Amino acid sequence: MDTLIIVCSIALPVLTALLVVFFLIVRTTKAPIYGLLAKIPPSLGFVLTSVVAVTLRPTQLTIGAPLIIMGLVFGLVGDIVLDLKRAHSEFENQYLTSGMLSFIVGHLFFLLAFILIAIDHGVNVLIPTLVPIAIAAVLSPITVIVSEKIIKANFGKFKLISASYAGLLIYVTVTTLWFAILDTSFMIPAVGMILFLFSDLILSQMYFVEGKAEDKSLVIINHASYYAAQILISLSLFLI
Repeated sequence: MDTLIIVCSIALPVLTALLVVFFLIVRTTKAPIYGLLAKIPPSLGFVLTSVVAVTLRPTQLTIGAPLIIMGLVFGLVGDIVLDLKRAHSEFENQYLTSGMLSFIVGHLFFLLAFILIAIDHGVNVLIPTLVPIAIAAVLSPITVIVSEKIIKANFGKFKLISASYAGLLIYVTVTTLWFAILDTSFMIPAVGMILFLFSDLILSQMYFVEGKAEDKSLVIINHASYYAAQILISLSLFLI
């Protein structure tokens, strides 16, 4: 069983990464519908990685592990919904709102999962979960204001949900980093959350800065960091 765990923990992330490369080629060279279809396999790849990890390590993992799977599933749904707006621009606002809400739910699952796992590892979660609230409350509006002033982002009607999403993402990232300082087994999901935050900073340029939506360099950086984040979070279930 240990050999199978090792093989799966290597093979599944590698396969998912290869599917990501294929998707990026399609996404930057073909029509939107083909990019959407090519996005599904790598998304299923990181979900499959998490499911296999939980299946092979049922006694080593806590109740938090299935919640990570739920977070990944909501990420899959959110990512696909966001891409639908490229193929159906007449529903762009609805798809954007639905996609962001799906990611918000996904990050709430990640947060609860990490807290439960930290408790199971004997980590005192009180300070690492309370202090980041203040950090997120300060940085979230600053992030939106700086984006508007520096990169000329126009959030329009999405300013409130963007600020709320940014605050949640910052909060989950800081909390996970704090857990990683107290327990090194959280290092991989912490790196994953940092990449997630970076990916969404790039995504905000694509969505809210005029003329950046189809910038190929931003598309590649955004998706590469996003999928790396999801792969690391799913991979952490083999190691945490």
